[in-house]
Amino acid sequence: MDIIINIFNMIYDFTNDYGIAIVIFTLLVKLMMLPLTIKQKKALKFSQEISIKVSALKEKYSANQEKLQQEITKLYLEHKGMSFGFLLMFLQMPIFYILYRLFSTNIIDTGTVLTPWLFTLSKPDPYFILPIIYILLQILPSLLQHFNVIKNNAIPKLTISTFITPIIVALLVTVKLPAGLGLYFVTNTIITNIEQILLKV
Repeated sequence: MDIIINIFNMIYDFTNDYGIAIVIFTLLVKLMMLPLTIKQKKALKFSQEISIKVSALKEKYSANQEKLQQEITKLYLEHKGMSFGFLLMFLQMPIFYILYRLFSTNIIDTGTVLTPWLFTLSKPDPYFILPIIYILLQILPSLLQHFNVIKNNAIPKLTISTFITPIIVALLVTVKLPAGLGLYFVTNTIITNIEQILLKV
């Protein structure tokens, strides 16, 4: 944890602005995790393909459950290496915990040029601007795909849950936590959106 804080403080010493330091720090973290992101996207694609193949097997061997189980087992054994991608997502949890501790305890009472309506990043956004930006950014890729601005099957389709999920996260996380962490979530979502649009793994 001390190493992470020291790196963040070095970025702050260079920028002299905690908001800009958060953006640069988040970008560095995302760049470091890019190989992991690519592996996860491959794992998701693999899961979708396996689901289609399992459905086909169920239809083909609907009258022979023993043969069905054998074929499904064989299918997963043939692609067992790809499932490792799902395990990699748990490696992100310690990073998020460190970032939470960093942004909730290490930021002094100061604002940033990136959020001129805030006088401090150590308290929640009283105007709920960051949570609203976060919600809009979360649904933006699905909206763009819905209106055929972009085409990427990896982006979730526009549904009610597309709206509900980010609203719940915004209410539980970005509304309650320090604005510094809210700025991290907004920056992280912007970079994630760019990855979703550009990375077609």
